[in-house]
Amino acid sequence: MAWMLNADSPIASNRIPALKYEQQNGFAYSNYAGPITHEPKENLSEPKRVALDAQRNAQYILTQKDRPMPTLEQMQEELKSDTSATIKQRIADLQKQHLSDLQRLYTCHAEEFLDDALDLYLAKDDLQYLADGENNLVLKQSYGQLEMIYEESRRNLPQQMQWENDVERMRHSHLVLLNELYVKLKRQEMADEEARQRREADFPMSIEDYKGKSKDVQLRVARFLTANDPGRQERMLSEYRWASRQVKPLQEIFNKNAAFKADIIAQLIEVKDPRKRS
Repeated sequence: MAWMLNADSPIASNRIPALKYEQQNGFAYSNYAGPITHEPKENLSEPKRVALDAQRNAQYILTQKDRPMPTLEQMQEELKSDTSATIKQRIADLQKQHLSDLQRLYTCHAEEFLDDALDLYLAKDDLQYLADGENNLVLKQSYGQLEMIYEESRRNLPQQMQWENDVERMRHSHLVLLNELYVKLKRQEMADEEARQRREADFPMSIEDYKGKSKDVQLRVARFLTANDPGRQERMLSEYRWASRQVKPLQEIFNKNAAFKADIIAQLIEVKDPRKRS
């Protein structure tokens, strides 16, 4: 449902958009923005415009949108599951490719503009002007009209509109793909964070695993290992959802490794000593 302002009232009113513009993404017709569900109506006043634009777009794709054939290694990489790092790399590659596409588009339009400017220059008849001293009002009026047509063509407004249209189409397609990748990246980062939190909450199985945990988790594990009350250990197992078989490997290391046990006790003393708090 779209909104529009009434000419006689500042209050917004509902307006159903025309069905012919559905899924057109703001364009009259599109070869860039994905498939459409119906054929665009051809402008009867310009019956060849749609066909000419289609041919022009096809020619541009054939000459400017070429891509190198991917290697076997690149195709194998495409089959792997995406990670946050690979999605970020795809975003960077997409932005780099978009810049390259824009540069090619600029070059294509510059060549078209130069061709049209040369054609217009060569099409002008310099012999149309009156000789010195000749005063023919009919010819003057005729030549004035021709000069006005020439000046109007020199502004090249249709080509400027085509340029803006092509840029907007390319930008729209780029933003659609970029948005999909950013959404995918956000979901992947959320999944990675959930997995990290689960790993962080797990009871460490070795000294190296213990040292890799955050300070809060290390302190929690240290209090569990040094607890003399079995009831307190049971409560901690239930509170932090640790399994009994999960804590046994580190308990055995704690009981057998005097150096590790001393480090655990020293860490607890450091936390309890208020003079050593930051």
